[in-house]
Amino acid sequence: MKGKTFLILLVAASVLAALSFLRFGGGKNTGAVKMGEKLLADLTVNEVATVTIADSENSVTLVKGDKVWQVKERSGYPANFDELRDTVVKLSRLKIGRSFSGSPESLARLSLMAPSASDASAGGKQITLKDQSGEVLADVILGQSRKADSGGGGGQYLKKADADTIFLVDGNFRFLKTAPAQWLKKEIVDIKAEDVASVTCYAGDSRIPVYTLSRPEKGESARMTPVPPGRTADPAKIDQVFDALAPLTLDDVQPGAGKPPVAEPDRSRLVYRLYDGRQISIFPDFDGKDSYTLRVAAKEEESMAETEAVDVTEPAPEDGETRKGETAKQDTTISDLKTAQQLNEELSQWVFSVKKWQFDSFITQPASLLEELKKENDSTS
Repeated sequence: MKGKTFLILLVAASVLAALSFLRFGGGKNTGAVKMGEKLLADLTVNEVATVTIADSENSVTLVKGDKVWQVKERSGYPANFDELRDTVVKLSRLKIGRSFSGSPESLARLSLMAPSASDASAGGKQITLKDQSGEVLADVILGQSRKADSGGGGGQYLKKADADTIFLVDGNFRFLKTAPAQWLKKEIVDIKAEDVASVTCYAGDSRIPVYTLSRPEKGESARMTPVPPGRTADPAKIDQVFDALAPLTLDDVQPGAGKPPVAEPDRSRLVYRLYDGRQISIFPDFDGKDSYTLRVAAKEEESMAETEAVDVTEPAPEDGETRKGETAKQDTTISDLKTAQQLNEELSQWVFSVKKWQFDSFITQPASLLEELKKENDSTS
């Protein structure tokens, strides 16, 4: 090869090396891993017993209980298992696109410093997985997402917490939640309106109904009693009350001071009687500002056939094969098949915060269930 040609090739190689240096963060390729390899090849999903997720503002710890996963910061209330499982499985499948040594500058620029970093923008989201004995199975810091040349997602930068090697992986955890309330199992109950025989509202601890909404027969529209003379019940409002449990979801939760809900002189309650014999009581409470809470109790109103709990486990893979390390399951039951005793044990000890629109469905004032007087006057004119 002529000297001039060799010099040209040498210059070109130097330019390419410089471009690579600038693009990938100023570090040399570690050579310790190969493209396409799993980042956490030794991680077995079934061994995970604790998951901690943190950023500069929040931290949540999810713990595997005897029956369900729980949110530690919410006194052990059940966690959103499906989302947790998907997150852990996704982490276990991550494949490496490339890796390079991180410098303090590149770690800060890619938001790969610890969440406790003084510069919040430099800190990432840290997710730590531990087994039953407390041994760390995986501990990574998730940084910025990489945009592909086409403008779409191009993976995410992350690093193991105890090393400075930066990895570009094929997954993305951009929307990973870190606040305890975000990890709660949202559904309180899910009871369809067609399964409700009647709803009775009581004021305080009185046994005399304020109003009753009931169906003459199953499948028929509900009627209100009593209805003041000259007034008409609003079918839409009645439907709103019947639909309030389908489903009823929470925003947040707190313990009920170890006491189940009971009728109190200054609070109303609504009793939902179901065709299967269960009775669900709702105790709504508003603080007059911006807090909408309620409590739930359940009991058997009539004898009913024993209902076996339905085990809902992780669906089988599409190819019919069980993937190694991905058989994590959680024992749970469909809420509308649980006995009243099961529901009461699970729900009566908690105070649930709900959105205003859901709270408003539990109408306690009879006048709010009536047609506007103007509509009645229009209909007679």
